[in-house]
Amino acid sequence: MTARAVLLIAGAELRMLTRSVPAMVLAGVLPTALGALLVWAESDTGKAGDGATAALVVVTLMALTAYTAGTTALASRRQQFVLKRLRLSGARDTAIIAGVLAPAVVLTLLQAALLFTIVAVAGAPAPSRPAAPVLALAAGTVLAGVLAVGTAAFTSGPEYAQFTTVPLALAIVGGGYRVAVAPPGDVGAALLALPGASVAQLTRSGWEAVPVLPATVALVLLLVLAAPPALRLFRWQPRG
Repeated sequence: MTARAVLLIAGAELRMLTRSVPAMVLAGVLPTALGALLVWAESDTGKAGDGATAALVVVTLMALTAYTAGTTALASRRQQFVLKRLRLSGARDTAIIAGVLAPAVVLTLLQAALLFTIVAVAGAPAPSRPAAPVLALAAGTVLAGVLAVGTAAFTSGPEYAQFTTVPLALAIVGGGYRVAVAPPGDVGAALLALPGASVAQLTRSGWEAVPVLPATVALVLLLVLAAPPALRLFRWQPRG
């Protein structure tokens, strides 16, 4: 029942997304274009290694698509009383949230696949540890969804998401950039506490001699610590 509910809600969300040109541009075209520009800039200047470029791509998509678009979707459906109606249908809370966030998750994965293909076509070598960037992308997308749930609790409507998501979006991208330009040995526990840093470090470990365990542990801890308060604070209907 839970899996079926997620699929039904996700299907409805995806149909609504495809009918809105501004939403498609914001959630799909813009992050992909920025990611492609990033890939081109890094390959043109040669200042970043292949792992660093991939890390910057992942955190960019994590911040703009999975997190920002996810927050906007949750705030919009709450304002429209869709979440309240879905809750009355008997679907579990987690199934409703997962269904609403599913289009943003799918878009993130598709954008990542496209941009990684561009990186490969441009001549970048394949990762020596391919499981690391795949795990980073999957876990980073889940973490972005959790952060979207928490941020949506303080976002009264979709039009305010462009403001409420800024602090964490900057932390995600900023943490990822700091890791991408730092030598592997300079990335300590304090830096890995930033949401984008652990994802970036795990991503670059697919190409570079970077320890996998510290970034993996930091990412798991962030998920474990962020999920309970995000779900507890989340509001299912507008205030008032």
